[in-house]
Amino acid sequence: MIREMKPEDIEEVLKISEECFNSDAWSRKAFEREFELEHSYKFVLEESGEIIGYAVVWKIFEDATLMSLAIRKDRWGKGYGKRLMTFLIDYLRGKVERFLLDVRRSNIRAIRLYQSLGFKIVSERKKYYSDGENALQMVLELEVEDENKRKSSEAVGK
Repeated sequence: MIREMKPEDIEEVLKISEECFNSDAWSRKAFEREFELEHSYKFVLEESGEIIGYAVVWKIFEDATLMSLAIRKDRWGKGYGKRLMTFLIDYLRGKVERFLLDVRRSNIRAIRLYQSLGFKIVSERKKYYSDGENALQMVLELEVEDENKRKSSEAVGK
């Protein structure tokens, strides 16, 4: 089940972030700040009542940016990352034009997942991460629902 993150989820989410990102993990303060931002959308993925993954997305104007996403390492390779990303894409469709993210150049598993969902590599950010590794910037073009377009398609369907 995917649901909105609550402040009481921070403890479990923090553990997942630390497990997956080591020195690039978000701090407790960073997660707490997300609850103060109107443009921040936060979700957790649960299995049998246990949080096994999370995602944080910022929506600013016509763009959404994946700020952080992680799945517990013992759940890797079971489709949870794809499930969470598919949820985010469906959630954002009609609300933004583009869904952007940065991913470590060495994270082939994540890059393949994002490409399978339609993301394209658009640029490389040199020495983006704290250890000096480059990041690939990826984008998925989404269609914002145009009210006039929707009305005309409804009229055609009548």
